[in-house]
Amino acid sequence: MSAEKRATTTTPPIRAKGRLFRVSLAGDVLPMVLAVALTIVRIVLAYQTPVTVLLGAGTEADDRLFANAALYLAAGKWLGPYGRYTLAKNPGYPMIIALCGTTHIRYQLFFIGAQAIACLAFAIALRPRIRPRWVRVVVYLILLYTPLLFTTTYFRRIYRDGMVIPFAILSLSAYIGWYLRRKGPVRGQLPWSAAAVLGLVPLSLIKENFTWVLPFVLVCSIVMAVGWLKGARREHQGARGPIVRVALLVLPLVLVWSASEAVSRVNYERYCFNGTNERFTGSFARVCSDLSGIDTGEKDEGLWVSRKALESAMGASPTLATIRESVEGSWDEWDESFDGHEVYGDLAYWALRQGYYDARKNATARTASAFWSKVDAELRKAEGTGNIGAKGGLRISQVAPPVGTTDLLPWARRTLDTSATLLRLDALQEHLIEPGWKPVSPPGMFASGEVKMRVLLGGNTLANGEVDDTSKKAAAVSAVDYHLGRVGIAAMRIMNLLLLPAIAALVAMAVRGRVKQPVESLLIALGLALTALAYEAATVWYVSYQLSVFSFDSYLLEVGKYSPEFYVVISMLECLIFAELAGLEHKHAR
Repeated sequence: MSAEKRATTTTPPIRAKGRLFRVSLAGDVLPMVLAVALTIVRIVLAYQTPVTVLLGAGTEADDRLFANAALYLAAGKWLGPYGRYTLAKNPGYPMIIALCGTTHIRYQLFFIGAQAIACLAFAIALRPRIRPRWVRVVVYLILLYTPLLFTTTYFRRIYRDGMVIPFAILSLSAYIGWYLRRKGPVRGQLPWSAAAVLGLVPLSLIKENFTWVLPFVLVCSIVMAVGWLKGARREHQGARGPIVRVALLVLPLVLVWSASEAVSRVNYERYCFNGTNERFTGSFARVCSDLSGIDTGEKDEGLWVSRKALESAMGASPTLATIRESVEGSWDEWDESFDGHEVYGDLAYWALRQGYYDARKNATARTASAFWSKVDAELRKAEGTGNIGAKGGLRISQVAPPVGTTDLLPWARRTLDTSATLLRLDALQEHLIEPGWKPVSPPGMFASGEVKMRVLLGGNTLANGEVDDTSKKAAAVSAVDYHLGRVGIAAMRIMNLLLLPAIAALVAMAVRGRVKQPVESLLIALGLALTALAYEAATVWYVSYQLSVFSFDSYLLEVGKYSPEFYVVISMLECLIFAELAGLEHKHAR
């Protein structure tokens, strides 16, 4: 290469803190300019993308629950007066909406801002292994333009499943970056401890099932802690260094626990309920566990609480029997959504809650907790004396029924089949944002709520109406979203198809010695793969009730709705593998 040509591609050396840096125009400047430009485009597009609030029938335990909680939080009234839905779910998502309202940050701007920060954290986390800047910029842009955030399910609807995406990326990125820098100085690990806190704490408060991320977190933490302790012992160092490092590892988990305790304390002060939500903590959750564990000899895995099990429970619990009429009436109402006889899956718990609150119109959190505590004690006593049968098996959740030994193989097979089906991305394709998408329903009793939510969410909030009155600008933005989503899905499908060959190629090159310290990247890849499969296994078990009474397409729709974390982890795994392969020539040259 001539001297004249080198001058056009490389800027003069820059000296900083005694180190000499050579900045390449093609390798450093242009990738950064591209990243900044496309980030601005993505932020502007997200800022203009309309969002819709659904407050009509069927959203009492979903969109309307979050909207009501956010409005009360923004008004300084915590979650509002106690009712059957007040403590049904964690308050993390309404907190974010309320934060947007009180700070006057448009909801979509907060959302895409959090996504950009999380994607940047992942790109920076990979720097010790992926030196070429352009490769890390591509990784950043792939995650920033993920097709997940071009769907109505995760980006245009006010529902919490979308908001877990940036915080899941940030949480995993924090521990990947931390692990890759585990041998560095303590000050270099402080940002990753902070990133872990910023990822895990919101994630734990948004959804009750955030524990899916803990195995990855704990394994990374244990590996690092053991390495530090062994290294200090081998080099005859003092205990201070390892203690400080381990303290940083423990800090994020302590703050997750502290955040949960803080929410529980406020709930206790307001409602006399000690927990973050009633469905997965407290006495009602224990009753759900008791009911799903009753063995009636029925083999339908979709029946978490059958009528026969409910009858057995009422026979064993005089307290539960006091609301028999109301509960049976609730069951009759809910079973119309299924086969007209049974209530399937976790919807049985919603039917049970409705039966209680219909019978106890003036119930408080204190009286409800006391009621379910008595029921729990009576059911456990009956189980202990053998008056009701108990199922055996593995509990993957406190409220889900145990997984029997005979169910393990079919469960594993269904998990693999479902995962492969989800990776075809047909479900995402069907829910891409389209120019004409807008829920249309008669205006009426929820109009005032929609106006209030517009104040919290921003000026791009669309109200329901008898006709689609979406503006031309909103329709144009949605059209761009749709086409970018299609491009993203096409790219993701290609990556999905090439993932296994890419892993095989990386392993082969590692065996040939062309990959520097291959164990690091392969261990991270294995951890991500196992995390994705474990998450999807739990999701598959949780929504398998759909197969008992509905079609396979209905089951896929339900499992896809609850699988943003699966898509996120797979995307991070693919970015890691392909980035490793793209950086091989650079590593070999070094």
